[in-house]
Amino acid sequence: MPEVLTFIDMVNAQLDSGQVPMPVFNACAHQVQQEISKQDPDIRHLAKLIMQDQALTGHVLRIANSAFYRGLSEVSTVDNAIKRLGTKEIANIVLLATQKTNFASRDPLFKELLDTLWRHSVGCALGSLWLAKRLNLKELAQEAFFAGLLHDMGKLLILTVIDHLCETGEIDKPPTTEFINQVMHDLHPSKGHQLLTAWNLPQLYREVVVQHHEEQFDAKNHVLVMVRLANKACNKMEIGLDADPSLMLMATEEDAILGLSDVDLAELQIKIEDSLAVSGA
Repeated sequence: MPEVLTFIDMVNAQLDSGQVPMPVFNACAHQVQQEISKQDPDIRHLAKLIMQDQALTGHVLRIANSAFYRGLSEVSTVDNAIKRLGTKEIANIVLLATQKTNFASRDPLFKELLDTLWRHSVGCALGSLWLAKRLNLKELAQEAFFAGLLHDMGKLLILTVIDHLCETGEIDKPPTTEFINQVMHDLHPSKGHQLLTAWNLPQLYREVVVQHHEEQFDAKNHVLVMVRLANKACNKMEIGLDADPSLMLMATEEDAILGLSDVDLAELQIKIEDSLAVSGA
């Protein structure tokens, strides 16, 4: 197995070659995000977009009829699901359902890593969304959810490349989990920025990707601060690849900026766990 620096050169060379199948940002999710960003989203148009994908339609209806959302009667159409959950909640569900397809591998090692990474990404998205609502920053709720889900896309890209190297036989044996984690630690902010740039996503999300581990960060960027805190909450709860149960959320700079109480932080963790169960992550 090559040293970390040599292996990083291999990863970069693979990305530069353009031969690795890159993770994609789903077209339907992009269209749904564009529609809900309008002042008056068209429910019928949203329903039409979703119903183009049979699997996505089934997923939306399943979530709408889950115990978390269920009303007095069963929802049987996408239009009614949108009316029950609201356009923003539907957009979040669509984004989760469509992004999940990127986190797949036939190799048991990479499948386990990708499943863990996906659960962390969803937990961070849901935690960031909850924080925006608790802090009365509802105008930032969608951006917080989106940024939380995308903050570790660099790790997805790196895992995709290493999986490809193993599958094509360009490395003689699979690297250890510890080795992979070291490569991801070193590369994922810059590679995440590269991926989101390729997806043509707004600068806000690229800034979150680059700064979510930096010691020096923009404390006035509330979306970034919420994602950083949700990320640490997930790590404390051992949801993800960087588990740290000893982490004290009250002692973090992010909590000092946001001004949350012990009770708030405890509720944040409960909401992340409950929401993960509902989402099926």
